[in-house]
Amino acid sequence: MAEQETVSTLGTSQIVTTGTGLAGAPVPLEQPAAQSAPTPDANPEQADPLYPPQGPDPQGTTPAAVQTMAEETEAEGENAPGVEGEHVVWEARYSLRNFIGRAILRTALTLGWIALATYTWGQGHPNAAPVTIGLGVVLGLVWLAFLYRIIKAYYGHSYQLTNRRLFVATGLMRRRRDQMELLRIKDVFTRQTLIDRWLGLGTVVVVSTESALPTFYLAGVNDPERVMDLVWHCARAEREGKTVQLENM
Repeated sequence: MAEQETVSTLGTSQIVTTGTGLAGAPVPLEQPAAQSAPTPDANPEQADPLYPPQGPDPQGTTPAAVQTMAEETEAEGENAPGVEGEHVVWEARYSLRNFIGRAILRTALTLGWIALATYTWGQGHPNAAPVTIGLGVVLGLVWLAFLYRIIKAYYGHSYQLTNRRLFVATGLMRRRRDQMELLRIKDVFTRQTLIDRWLGLGTVVVVSTESALPTFYLAGVNDPERVMDLVWHCARAEREGKTVQLENM
């Protein structure tokens, strides 16, 4: 067998390898070409960086592209039917007709005070002035409280029915908006007093299988029977549509 001698060192030492062939003559082995260390570029700015000096600029993030995407999204939003085909079926607020009776009562009180004021100052009875002034102040406070209740009721109660959900928003300064899926509705009925029936007003009560908020009250709406039928028909259509989709799947 031929003898072979190998000497290797690390760092800056060279690798020397010799061997003898079958005839005993030394056979030089090829040495790997030495790789010179990369020299730093004299001008770093001329090197091709990974990103340009202003940072990465992927496709689609230029100002023009962003503006185009925003315009396309806005156009699609105007023509789109809503979230998964959802659209508004009915919207309403607390009806102002609920205040007709109270407005009539306060108007009558105001007319009575005007008669008392006429008696006090028009017919020369100054002794009744303190009573008239006191009743006038009380009547003014009653009217202010009445106007506040009207604003709070009208702007603090709003209802919206879509083909998929029912929304009830309450509150004037601190607003809360709850939703109920039509698939969970199990009963709908109305509540009306005698005066409500005369005025065509009422409360629609919607009961669902939701455990957190099982009942929605649509208070003070016009034509509550029509609203009740509308909610029930939308809930039934949503339920039948989901059933058909499951059967097709």
